[in-house]
Amino acid sequence: MSTFEYDRNLIGGAGVYALELSRWLGRLCELTVYSCGAYQSPPDAFAAAWYGTGAANVRYRRLPTFLQGHGIAAFYYYALSQYTPVGSDVHLVNDLSQGLAVRSDAPIVQILHHLPSSELEKSPTSIQSRVAIRALATLEKRALKRAQAIICQSRDTMGRAVGRYPEQAAKVRVIPNGVDVHRFAPAKGGADSTDLEKPLIACVARGLEARKGIDCLIEAFAAAQRVSDAELVIVGKDSHGLRGQLLARARTLGAADGITLIDSVSQRDLIALYQRATMTVVPSLLEGFSRPALESMACGTPVIGAAVGAIPELLDENSGVMIPPGDALALAAAIIDLLQDPKRVTRLGLAARERVVACFSWDSVAQRVLSVCEQAASA
Repeated sequence: MSTFEYDRNLIGGAGVYALELSRWLGRLCELTVYSCGAYQSPPDAFAAAWYGTGAANVRYRRLPTFLQGHGIAAFYYYALSQYTPVGSDVHLVNDLSQGLAVRSDAPIVQILHHLPSSELEKSPTSIQSRVAIRALATLEKRALKRAQAIICQSRDTMGRAVGRYPEQAAKVRVIPNGVDVHRFAPAKGGADSTDLEKPLIACVARGLEARKGIDCLIEAFAAAQRVSDAELVIVGKDSHGLRGQLLARARTLGAADGITLIDSVSQRDLIALYQRATMTVVPSLLEGFSRPALESMACGTPVIGAAVGAIPELLDENSGVMIPPGDALALAAAIIDLLQDPKRVTRLGLAARERVVACFSWDSVAQRVLSVCEQAASA
């Protein structure tokens, strides 16, 4: 498997996905993971604290570094120019990293987390953003053409990919992201959120970005708090300098005393947060898959999620609540409904856990990925 700089600096969901998938695939087959090393920055402590650094039964190899610190230029170089060692039965490519493996002697299975070319529809304002997206879109087209099979993480991504590249439709399979349901599980002994002095609302994001909809959540929480007293814990790095702005907004709305912002937590503390929470809110305006939604559901905690990206595929009416993205009034109403109906919270939480175990456990997700690789190798 090839991935773009995940073992030293976990880049968002794609990096964590590579780490987790390698752990589970390593139990099913002989696996070597190759990464690039294009960044000189230290490990992402936030992600590393959650997910660790690797698996003892997987070989991890770093390809020669080049263009360190040059972002998109380095990404493009590795996608097109790097040799990968020969002799594998199949080459599994994570996202567009090491992008095409055109020098490989093995069939290629391309994992597609999202479609970079779809970002062009949003008309990015900066020249740098437009150049970067167009560069990735070029890789995208060539990578999908070269692949013998394409794994999309959601029907949403599949629909975008097939809509843009209908000639590749026969190659596409939908296999969702996974979650370790053995680690992320309800608290032993039946401890639940009803034991708390105040109901706890959790929101987990890798970073406090505008697209995560945190400002909408704060507005909704302020409205809900006037009806039912509660506490809101937001986990996320201040990667875009928004912390002060968000806290100022909370003070203006009179909700600051009920809100706690945490930069990062260990995986153990993250699991404990999900287990203690009455609900987890995913208020994103733009989202690929939403790992926090899966993790919360696995812990038996219901999710209120915005209807973006793959979130409508994760939740159903029995396991969570869907709201329109950016609609603070709808979000406040959903929060209030759950705060005032503990029995419904319990029902949703039980159904959420059952749904994740049945559909999103790494045990089954890794086996499905391996099956696609075996089919590509034998074709």
